[in-house]
Amino acid sequence: MKTFPVKPTVVLILGLCLAAFTVLGQAGKADISKEEIIQKAWKAMFGELKIEDVKSLYVESFSPESAVPNRMTVKRPNLFRNEVPSGILVFDGKRAAWAKQEPDEKGNPRGPELIEPASWKHFEVDIAMLFPAFFEYPSEFQGSAKFEGAEVYNFFVRLPLGGQMTYFIDAATFQIRIRHVNYNGVEGENWGNIMGAPLKYGGILFPDGYSYRTKTGMAKTEYRNVRINVNPAAELFEIPKELIK
Repeated sequence: MKTFPVKPTVVLILGLCLAAFTVLGQAGKADISKEEIIQKAWKAMFGELKIEDVKSLYVESFSPESAVPNRMTVKRPNLFRNEVPSGILVFDGKRAAWAKQEPDEKGNPRGPELIEPASWKHFEVDIAMLFPAFFEYPSEFQGSAKFEGAEVYNFFVRLPLGGQMTYFIDAATFQIRIRHVNYNGVEGENWGNIMGAPLKYGGILFPDGYSYRTKTGMAKTEYRNVRINVNPAAELFEIPKELIK
């Protein structure tokens, strides 16, 4: 089975990923509880909705390399579908597969294909980039730090399959200012995102994208057309039956 290239851009910025965040100081003790921060962060993002009211999330992601978006759907807590130019990826909470693939560069047809198990954890991270994982899973509150002169609260989450996320929440707005993404849970493989300005979509606030460092400077992926509770059918996340042994 071929190796699944989950994030080509990660290769460009490993080793450079934290350079934009060297202004962060040592974590200190915050004068607020972990539970209160999470509650305020939820309200900053979802307003008066309760967590049980948010059942799914749809986001279109535009990278600098492509005018065609990735159309991503999350069904809480751990189902994920990503419609990309080369096909459709699905994650059923345990396994991931190409549900559909476009022909290769030579025009040869390609059918459904199970993705290498080592990469299944990456899809949990993709979910956590859209729906903050500290709302869904146990988290470690690591105190407060400084970013560009502002206080931020540091939350670390180890995802069930082994990926990791670290979020830095603004102490004034309770929006996520920065996130460190670690697809494999390996020390030193974090890559950093500076979150964009929040935009209003039907009563919720969602960042307009995120910026990250590459070998040639900073780049930005944009988020657009965000919707909640799109009521996706369960079969949209299923592994094709011919791949299940």
